[in-house]
Amino acid sequence: MPLLAAGIAALLWAPGIAVAQSATQPGASSAAPYVSPSTASAVTTATYDLSFTLPTAGKSGCMVCHGDPNLVRIVNGRTVSMFISTAVLNNSAHANVQCTGCHLDFAYSVPHANAASNAWRDVAKSACKNCHKEAFTAYSKGAHSPAPTSAGTQRTTTTSGVKRKPLCGDCHGSHDIQKLKGNPAGQEALHSRGKEICGNCHLDFWDNYDDYYHGRAYKRGAPDAPACWQCHAAHDILPSTDRRSSVNQVNLVETCGQCHTNQPNEAYTSYSVLIHKRSEQVAANPLAAFWQQAISIIRSWFS
Repeated sequence: MPLLAAGIAALLWAPGIAVAQSATQPGASSAAPYVSPSTASAVTTATYDLSFTLPTAGKSGCMVCHGDPNLVRIVNGRTVSMFISTAVLNNSAHANVQCTGCHLDFAYSVPHANAASNAWRDVAKSACKNCHKEAFTAYSKGAHSPAPTSAGTQRTTTTSGVKRKPLCGDCHGSHDIQKLKGNPAGQEALHSRGKEICGNCHLDFWDNYDDYYHGRAYKRGAPDAPACWQCHAAHDILPSTDRRSSVNQVNLVETCGQCHTNQPNEAYTSYSVLIHKRSEQVAANPLAAFWQQAISIIRSWFS
C-alpha cells in the first residue's frame, strides 16, 4: 500500500496533468489560480492538484511546480509566469542554496498563503542578511537602510515625496545572481549593470554622469571606467555631504586612488566636480561655453 500511494502521488505531481475540472482547487485562491497559459482565464479549466502538502524539502519540492514552464497565475487580469529555470538557478551563485534559504516565510503547503499579498517578495529580497552579514551591516548604516530615519519614514512609506528604499534583491536581482569571486564573466556582467542597479532610481545622476573619462566611457562599455558603486561604495552608501561618504571631499584622495594609483593629491581630485556637473561647469565658464557652442554648430553642419 505505501508503494501504491507513492505511485499515485507521483502521478498527481506530474507537471501539465489536469487533475481537476473545477474552477478552483480546494484551498486555492479563486483570485489567482495556478493554470496553464493555454487555458489561462478568469475561470480555471485545468489546474494542478494544490490540495496536497509537499513532503520533500528545498528545490526537489518547489521545482515540482515551479520547474514547469506552463505554471502561471492570473494577477489583476494578467497572466504572470511563475516558472523558475533550473538552468538559471544552477548557473547562479546560489546553485547550492535551497529555495527556503531565501523564501523563509514559505511553508510546503500550496497554494502559498502569502502569495496574493506579494509580501514574499520583500522577505526573499532581504533574506540575504542571514548569509551576507558583513554586507548587510554596511547596508544598514548607509542611505539605503530600511530602518526608520530621524523623520520616521520607512521603506514601506509610499506617500508623495518619499522614495521607496531598496532591499538587497532590488539591486542584486533574484535567481540569476552571478558568482563574482574567480568569475571574470560574472564581474563583467555586474560592472555593466550601472543603469539597472543605480540609474533607474537615480535617473538625474545617471543622466549627468557624462564627463569624458568616467561617465561617457562607462556608458560606451569601457571595462576600466567606474560603475557607480566603485566611487560611491556598494553597501554603505552615504550622501556626499556626509564626511564619512567615500565621495565627500575629505575622502576623494583615497577614493580616486583606488584606480589612479599615482597617488592623487587635492589638486588632482578637484576634477571630481566635472563627473556629475560637467554641463553646469561648462555653462558657468564663458570660454568653455563658447567652445561647446562652436563644436555643436560645426557638428550640425556635417549632420
